[in-house]
Amino acid sequence: DPPPGVDASGDIARRAFAVAYPKGKTTSYASFISNNVVKASSSSVDTSAWIAGPTSSQLLSLMPSGFGLQFDEKLEKYILTTPSSSNTWEDIITGSLEGRNFKPINPIFGFRGRSPIELEKSLDLSSVLRFIASGALCSSVAHLVLTPIDVVKTKVQTKPETYNQGIIGTFRKVWVEEGPATLFDGWEPTFLGFFVGGAAAFFLTEYFRRSYTTLATTMIMTAQSTSEITATSITSNFEIPLIIASAATSGFICCFILAPFDAIRVRTVAQPDYADNIFGVVSRMIQEEGLASLFSAVPVWFLKEVPYNVMKFLVFDTSTEYLLQAYPVAREDIRLSLLVSLVGGTLGGIAATIVSNPADVVVSELKKAKTDISPFEAVDILLKRSGPAAFAKGIQLRMIFYSLLVSLQFL
Repeated sequence: DPPPGVDASGDIARRAFAVAYPKGKTTSYASFISNNVVKASSSSVDTSAWIAGPTSSQLLSLMPSGFGLQFDEKLEKYILTTPSSSNTWEDIITGSLEGRNFKPINPIFGFRGRSPIELEKSLDLSSVLRFIASGALCSSVAHLVLTPIDVVKTKVQTKPETYNQGIIGTFRKVWVEEGPATLFDGWEPTFLGFFVGGAAAFFLTEYFRRSYTTLATTMIMTAQSTSEITATSITSNFEIPLIIASAATSGFICCFILAPFDAIRVRTVAQPDYADNIFGVVSRMIQEEGLASLFSAVPVWFLKEVPYNVMKFLVFDTSTEYLLQAYPVAREDIRLSLLVSLVGGTLGGIAATIVSNPADVVVSELKKAKTDISPFEAVDILLKRSGPAAFAKGIQLRMIFYSLLVSLQFL
């Protein structure tokens, strides 16, 4: 047997710190850990711009296009070789390459090591059904649990002259004068509306996120004549804008689903004696006002739901990313990670409330009773009644409602 450090041919063995297969094998990581060097196929990376010298083709599959490893005889280790001397391992590991930024990589598995972790399952029927089921259950149950807050908020908006004792005082007034059951008025349209709307929102948001990401990657590949891997790394920089765009598109479509259910809910809360049950409310509204009355607030819902979705995702993603950068340990500790999500959800819910509250007040004004007024006329009525402050009615309750709701959704 040859002595340690010398292979069968008599040459000094050069230890590689990482080995990659073009196609992953379950044994490759174990082999790496045990210092066993495993044979692998050469990468198809263009090496014409590299510095001349001995290289290990076994390691090239870990590297992005145009980058490789070269064994340094003096240092007795492999070093990064690129067409530009400005790139170092620190640049790649921290997420900077030729002036472009992308997600940081794992120093063991390399640039291409992210792919198995981030590989998305195609949206087949089973995946679609899971998105629909999770959206329907999560949204409907969360809104059902928070119904009392929504009821009190609606009463404050529709009858500000009666319910003006503050949050605690209004809750107490409703409890004492109207009974505890009143706090769950309109729970049926709330549950049904967000069961259907939540199912649509979860699926559509994921569908449009994938569609917009694919579109962006294709556009980058075409515009810059680059590879799919490079285009994907560039697209990853636009993750938050892509999520916001998909959420806004999903929210726009869901307005047509949520508006009629919310119209029924507002009428039920504003006029408790309007009908005996949800079917009576729907029947009477259609008979007296026509089917179109259920959808008359859809234009206002656009101004409520789209800014709400945009701000929710924007603030949540921005705040959690900042917190994770400030406290990196939260990426590894599940309790700290949940706390970061809770803080991000709370901030996202508060910000979403602020931008969507004026439209929410207008919707309550439109649907609290039978009326033929337009959204613009409703705005005029609100301004004459209370001035600009009218559009802040119920905002404290909605901040509590949506900070809890968004936090539950993102946990």
